[in-house]
Amino acid sequence: MLKTDLHIHTSEDWYDCDNVSYSAKQLIQEAARQKFEVLAITHHNHVFFNREIQGYAKKKGILLISGAEARIERADVLLINVTNKDLPRLKRLGDLEKIKDRALIIAPHPYFFLGNCLGDKLEPNIRHFHAIEYSHFYNKFMQNRLLSFLNGNKKAEEVARKYNKPIIGTSDAHRMYCFGTTFSWVDSAKTKDAVLEAVKKGKVRLETHPLPLHSFARRIAGVVVKERFWRLLTRTDFNSPDTCDDPHFKTFK
Repeated sequence: MLKTDLHIHTSEDWYDCDNVSYSAKQLIQEAARQKFEVLAITHHNHVFFNREIQGYAKKKGILLISGAEARIERADVLLINVTNKDLPRLKRLGDLEKIKDRALIIAPHPYFFLGNCLGDKLEPNIRHFHAIEYSHFYNKFMQNRLLSFLNGNKKAEEVARKYNKPIIGTSDAHRMYCFGTTFSWVDSAKTKDAVLEAVKKGKVRLETHPLPLHSFARRIAGVVVKERFWRLLTRTDFNSPDTCDDPHFKTFK
């Protein structure tokens, strides 16, 4: 079983550079310390993957797979084993069929109350997805029956069961204290193709630990501040940044 995290951000991410303090190499160092064997660095609307970082991961005993968290129809979609040439082709959720055979397509945090979640768009488009993410973004109080409506993971699990889709745990790390709290064990050989195929076939086991309350509060504050910053910067909805000159930012339309 391979200890795996396929949803991570680093300071090289243009969108998160203001609130992620660790670099890709620092992440890989920590991943090696925690004995991870498979990672995907998934920046927003950009694939950060090159021979240098791939080689660095390999020296640390880690298989690094390319990936990105793309904004499609104003919702986040996690894409594993893609290139920067693929991303401009994905204008609608239906366009995911163009890459479905060779990529791994995951619905990240689809039912949470913060961020750009798929929400009600997921079920009508479920055929385009291989798996559904179990998010790190919860604490033990949200597991209480009375507060379970706040925990988007509950609905994610229900939809995964309904459509027979694998659940895959990730850290979606923007802070190092989140990394390692939720991840997956993948039953496969340690090669890219084997890992992707194993996840698609459901040969994956979730391991998750709720965030401590203080860490959860810090995480919420970070998300709220970041989204308000982008809205103020563009003076419009950051899904339609008509006033922003950043070429990456314009891909959030």
